[in-house]
Amino acid sequence: MRHLRSRTGDATFDLNLAPILDIIVSIVPLLLLSIAFVQVKMIDTTVPQVVAEAAQRANEKSETTVTLKVSRAKGFSFEVLRDGRKAPFEVPNKNNQWDMQALHVAAFDIKTRNPEVFRLDLAPEADVELNQLVGIMDELRRIPDGAKKVAFTDPANGKIVETDLMFPNVLFANVIGN
Repeated sequence: MRHLRSRTGDATFDLNLAPILDIIVSIVPLLLLSIAFVQVKMIDTTVPQVVAEAAQRANEKSETTVTLKVSRAKGFSFEVLRDGRKAPFEVPNKNNQWDMQALHVAAFDIKTRNPEVFRLDLAPEADVELNQLVGIMDELRRIPDGAKKVAFTDPANGKIVETDLMFPNVLFANVIGN
């Protein structure tokens, strides 16, 4: 007669979870650390509602565009296109540094000549850092302290609106490159 063997020893086995736990223990801290390095920053760009609506209407109807080219080597170069004519305004570097005060003065001069324009096309070169661009945008957002407010006519109702904003709407003109 044959002997029947029992297979009870083969029916149970131990599952080794140590490699899986090692992977999980390694991945979780890595994910937590990567989250700490991701930071979202916002720039508060609230504009008074009356000025925002008037600026939007003025931008839709305006034929004037203001472009600012930013270069570390050359400085700033404004280009105002009005009625098909270009008017350049140069702000050269001062002691191999950007002359932010002269930039603000030139921007205010352009704004007083074109009070209905609120959009600025910003064309930085590749060597300009984002933090520097944010500083430039902050500089061009409001008129200089102590200067007279800029007045323009609201196209919707014909009323004169005064504001201390110069160029709150910034559009990057060369996102793809030169």
